[in-house]
Amino acid sequence: MATLEEIKADVRAELQSLRDTEGIFKQVDNARIAITDEDFEQMINDRAENIFDQQNNGYKYARRDAYPSIEDQLDEIFHNGIDSWKAIIQQVKDDNPKPSE
Repeated sequence: MATLEEIKADVRAELQSLRDTEGIFKQVDNARIAITDEDFEQMINDRAENIFDQQNNGYKYARRDAYPSIEDQLDEIFHNGIDSWKAIIQQVKDDNPKPSE
């Protein structure tokens, strides 16, 4: 897994290339203005932190979205037993594994 600093270096290179070729702009009072160096650094930090978060926690977000609702989980336990519920939960975990170190 990449460190935050490695990700920042990759993002910096990607955005610098875009800035050099097409420019990066922001909209202020209906005017298109080139971003400042401070804006550029903030873009790098924001994008790198998002990528780093997804790298380290993306499986958690995917699991959260894949788990059945609490109501559905309780119904599963009531109607089909705890082993059936465990199988459903295990499938979500298997489909969304933790990243390897």
